[in-house]
Amino acid sequence: MDKALIQNEPLDRWLHGDGLAALEGITGKALDVIGVVDRDLRIRYLNWTAEGLRREDMVGGDAIDLAPPDYREIAAETYRGVLRSGEGARFDIVSEVGETVRMWDVRVGPIQFEEEIVGLIITTTDVTEQRRAHADRDRFFSLSLDMLVVATPDGYLKRVNSAFGEALGYEVRDCEGRPFVSFIHPDDVESTRAAYEAVLRGEPTSGFENRYRHADGSYRTLSWRAALDPVTGDVYAVARDITERRAAETQLRHAQKMEAVGQLAGGVAHDFNNLLQAILGHTHLASARASGDTELAARLDDVRSAAERAADLTRQLLTFSRRQTLRPVAVDLNEVTRGLMPMLQRLIPASIAIDFIPHPGLPAVDADPTQIEQVIVNLCVNARDAMEDPGGMILRTDDVLLERPVADGSGETEARRYVRLSVTDTGTGIPPEVRERIFDPFFTTKEPQRGTGLGLATVFGIVEQHRGMVEVRSQVGEGTTFEIYLPATAAPAGHETSALPTDPSPGHETVLVAEDEAMVRRAVVEMLQRSGYRTLVAVDGRDAIRLLDEYEGPVHLALLDVVMPELGGIDTWEELRRRRPELRVLFASGYADARVLSRLPAGTEILGKPFDLNELLARIRETLDR
Repeated sequence: MDKALIQNEPLDRWLHGDGLAALEGITGKALDVIGVVDRDLRIRYLNWTAEGLRREDMVGGDAIDLAPPDYREIAAETYRGVLRSGEGARFDIVSEVGETVRMWDVRVGPIQFEEEIVGLIITTTDVTEQRRAHADRDRFFSLSLDMLVVATPDGYLKRVNSAFGEALGYEVRDCEGRPFVSFIHPDDVESTRAAYEAVLRGEPTSGFENRYRHADGSYRTLSWRAALDPVTGDVYAVARDITERRAAETQLRHAQKMEAVGQLAGGVAHDFNNLLQAILGHTHLASARASGDTELAARLDDVRSAAERAADLTRQLLTFSRRQTLRPVAVDLNEVTRGLMPMLQRLIPASIAIDFIPHPGLPAVDADPTQIEQVIVNLCVNARDAMEDPGGMILRTDDVLLERPVADGSGETEARRYVRLSVTDTGTGIPPEVRERIFDPFFTTKEPQRGTGLGLATVFGIVEQHRGMVEVRSQVGEGTTFEIYLPATAAPAGHETSALPTDPSPGHETVLVAEDEAMVRRAVVEMLQRSGYRTLVAVDGRDAIRLLDEYEGPVHLALLDVVMPELGGIDTWEELRRRRPELRVLFASGYADARVLSRLPAGTEILGKPFDLNELLARIRETLDR
């Protein structure tokens, strides 16, 4: 043992006697390399050395020589700094022996004896595996696509990775050191704190969701997994941005609701519209005979008005569930909106100013003008109901380019041209909890008797059916803007409304009527006969074929219900025209789904029930004279 020690005052006194034996007993089997160095930086003691070296050869040598050449300057500065200050220090060493790279952590402390610093004790630890593990962790931390966070027990972001910053639009340095609640949606702060406290109690969490504010002011929905580090007390958490997934799920739920209500609407529309057709038809006939009875005429007007409101409700159900048949043409949205302004000014109180700002040179949209008119009217009525006197409403059109996903599923985007219609009001605004439900069918915040809850649902259905989009921007107390985006078309606008005559001219031709609903059949036949037409009356498709086969005179037109038992109107028409190629046809239907309507012969029209009998006569006359 005495070979490991060179006698030197005053360090000799520190190592005198049993001190050296005690030092050897404490450090001899330690995993770290521990040495004693005097003030001249000579090695006075080593507990062990690396393979191939002997302690006898090392003791007495210069401690600086133990460091690799690239590290001798920093070693010397560190040793002398500790001798001067009496404060411990540390530095790292990387050594290479052949292809082997080792990393060492060198810790230097002063040895004080009799109130003076007599030397240094140097502890060197092999940290190769530890540093490699840290490097791997840091590499995974920086490369991870998930959002990684380390937070302190008091809720500050201690460390975040680049994915966290990128997802929220911040630089990493702008996040670290800030309390995480400063990023969280105010409505989610309480639940987040409760979940965090549970993690601090040692209860790991998984699937917790909250909303974090993006740098642009929007909020992203994050799903978290978090656990406590019992040593440091820090919380380690992993988050994934599920905003798009939640939005897709919301759209799916909405689509499922639309589908369910649409199936319900489609299921009842045919029979319900037949009943309304019977009510309207017979009311029309009765009104013609009640011209001298003012009270009876007024009551019949009320019946007709109620039936028409019921018919509108059915049409709305079919529209927002996207089961209403579209008749698209190239439409100038400026012309449609400008044409509605007189009616809108009658609907909107004089205390509410309404302005229209058209975009010049607006491209046309491929749309059903009647449906688009309904969208505009519904949005304006909704805006009217959200405002208190006085108020203001602005309708505006724009030509915009939007980046939209390519339909081939490649994930790429392309710029598409849209026409945007915005309706802005100065009303009360929409609270966030209401905004999430405004397009739900039958949802309304209006007082009883002031709305069905179908207005905005109908808007959504029409725009979706036109392959468009609806966006809403609103702040409570600051009004609301609804924006409708419809795909532009290169075709020139050419929509012209053709008003039907209110008093169509009578006829003399023969009309074959096939209608399975007896009340509807009687009203239609009586109206035709009053107008001078001869009629053949069939209760269904097979009966119509039989009548045509038996009738030897000319038949000019077939009025066929699309949906009839056994043989529908379209299949009936195929049989009729084989027998009478010159026969013309007009279809009528309370409701037929898209598969049935897709089979309509080219050039034919369909008359939707319930229809006004004057409208029926006008369509028949138009078809015969075409």
